Amino acid sequence: MTKQQFDRFLEEKERNAEPQKIIDWDARKQEWLESLKSFYELTEGWLTDYVKTGKIQIESSEVQIEEEYLGRYAAASRVLKIGSDKVVLRPIGTSLVGARGRVDMDGPKGSVKFILTDKGSDGIRISISVISADAKADSSTDKRQPERANVEGVWKIATTPPSVRFIELTADTFFDALTEVLNG
Repeated sequence: MTKQQFDRFLEEKERNAEPQKIIDWDARKQEWLESLKSFYELTEGWLTDYVKTGKIQIESSEVQIEEEYLGRYAAASRVLKIGSDKVVLRPIGTSLVGARGRVDMDGPKGSVKFILTDKGSDGIRISISVISADAKADSSTDKRQPERANVEGVWKIATTPPSVRFIELTADTFFDALTEVLNG
């Protein structure tokens, strides 16, 4: 290949390149940590009466998470002491497929996954598009998802695979999940 041919090749690559979307990873980490704080405020609010009567004790701690692009950082976790049992609420991270963040609730009899996802989402959806090299994409056929910043994130419970569904997180579903990890 001559230099001239290579120059034309590079020009063609530039014309066909989709503009790169720059992700502000620091902002994404801060959004995740704020969402995590909101998750704990919400769930601890449901447990307030039990904490006041001494039936449940809540301990706060930090865990270290390491994620690609975010590096290593500290995130809050919780340990619920209920009788002789411990239930750990452990943040997993934010760089996930199908979710903006995840917290695992691990108890002596099981585990439940809480995910931060789009408000209208009811499960993981994966779509694949194949466009031939000679096809022209236009905006009417662009099926990409909207940017994260445009969609409100909410906490939900993810069911187990293979058919993952998202269940609204309410006081009732939280207590169901807590009972599940304690009793199986």
